[in-house]
Amino acid sequence: MVAKTLNCASATRFPRQSLLCTECGAWKGELGLEPTPELYVDHLADVFDAVKRVLRSDGTFWLNLGDTYCTHPAGLTGAKRWRASTLEIGDRTGAEQAGSIDKRTSGLKEKDLVGIPWAVAFELRRRGWFLREDIIWAKRNPMPEPVRDRPTRSHEYVFLLTRSPRYFYDAESVREPIRESTRRRLRHHLPNVRDNPRYRSKHLKGDFRRFPMLANTDPGGRNLRSVWRIATQPYPGAHFATFPEALAEVCIRAGSSARGGCASCGTPWHHRVEARGGGIGHDWHPNKSLAMGRSQGIAAPGIHDGTYRRVDLGFHQGCSCASYEVVPSVVLDPFMGSGTVLAVARRLGRRSIGIDLNPKYAILAKERIDTVVASLGPPAEAAA
Repeated sequence: MVAKTLNCASATRFPRQSLLCTECGAWKGELGLEPTPELYVDHLADVFDAVKRVLRSDGTFWLNLGDTYCTHPAGLTGAKRWRASTLEIGDRTGAEQAGSIDKRTSGLKEKDLVGIPWAVAFELRRRGWFLREDIIWAKRNPMPEPVRDRPTRSHEYVFLLTRSPRYFYDAESVREPIRESTRRRLRHHLPNVRDNPRYRSKHLKGDFRRFPMLANTDPGGRNLRSVWRIATQPYPGAHFATFPEALAEVCIRAGSSARGGCASCGTPWHHRVEARGGGIGHDWHPNKSLAMGRSQGIAAPGIHDGTYRRVDLGFHQGCSCASYEVVPSVVLDPFMGSGTVLAVARRLGRRSIGIDLNPKYAILAKERIDTVVASLGPPAEAAA
């Protein structure tokens, strides 16, 4: 959490039982306890403005946010219920705060889904961020909900945002493995009959079996999809909002170079991928076999029916600096909590920086990082 106090000339203007200034309307409190969703979104975007200031122009920003409903805490009825919805109640405990959203200003009705993740994403986009992708974190083991008029929420959003239209993204490190059912189909170049019962092959009957596609399929797997099925992960420490290390690992692998960056300018080293074979752009017809196409010069021998193979040539320097010295990539977590992101970053060979308002969480994070570092052993040069 981050302490937040809006500009106000004098703290004496804040009444005893309110956090709102009677003259300018400024609010005084901590991030996450705002009286309206709009104020929370604005404060969160202010924090990320500072993140944008220190982020490299080719860096990426991965934001995980859950949503909430507009509702009152259990037990509030009558006049007390109305006071909670109009910010007149003085008790600012966690239970009361859950129902202290002013529905008159936010336009929310009781039981409405607030839409916090998208509100934050749109505000960041308005402030100059590039909103590149919305990712669904589908939880394999979601928290049960005693609801009977809607489905149990089992997902959260992860937004990929950047400072620039061109940025570092390592697609090779986060490729998804090919399913066995797909391998069987590619092994014989068979169409998916269940999904495509009227499929028309461009080969003569039986001809396609001579040209299997599996051998030409990228061994690294398919490109990362936008739905991540990852189970939640418990943490024994004193922190209630931890998220799984697997979720952080995908973001770190995709958003930072495993090889590191140039020691002079910081430009990350990147994978160089070469496409070999392929017949993209060549003419073909459903009633023309591959052999016939080759005889007519439409398809060159060995291209395996227009498919191509992506070959990873390894990491290459991304800048023109004379030095080939590299330093580990840096991962920043402005809400580090128990240090999940920092620990995963260290395990993956990155440097990490964490920020949190609570000093107790800093102790938890340091313990987790020390455990990871000890498990990795001494550096290779020291061990030698």
